[in-house]
Amino acid sequence: MATAITPHGRKSSAAPEELNLFSFLVGKWAGVGKTRLEDGSYAEFELTWIGRYILDGTAIADEIHSVGPDGSPYLGISLRQFDSKSGSWIIEYLNVSGSFLRAQVNSRSGSVEREGDAVVVTAQSEATISREYYRLSGADRFVYSIDLSNDRGQSWNRGSIEMTMTRAE
Repeated sequence: MATAITPHGRKSSAAPEELNLFSFLVGKWAGVGKTRLEDGSYAEFELTWIGRYILDGTAIADEIHSVGPDGSPYLGISLRQFDSKSGSWIIEYLNVSGSFLRAQVNSRSGSVEREGDAVVVTAQSEATISREYYRLSGADRFVYSIDLSNDRGQSWNRGSIEMTMTRAE
């Protein structure tokens, strides 16, 4: 009997069209990242990014596996779903290594937009505004980066993390 699901799931025909915005994440990706350290220098790291359709193909879970600058393992998981009733995205980030869950986007806060070849996720907490960029270069490559502001968008810490990803499967 043929399997009814691929290793990365299948998008449901009932899924909202908006889910296509993040469908590029579905699959396995390999890449190199760099993060700015407190002293201003950069640390490079290898990572694997795996995206799957979940919730009967109506949402996407994507996970990042890597090693931190101190050599400790890192795992982060994003859950992405478009709520057709409210007309808004729901994106939550589970930092497994850091033991916290952060609501990034919902009907009351944050946004998801397409800007040219990039998908931009803006999230706001009491202290910080973040803008995540997913810059697409065809079906087999994307670059992720994040800008942070700790003064309500007056100034930005650009490129504190950047990851260049290539499709592995």
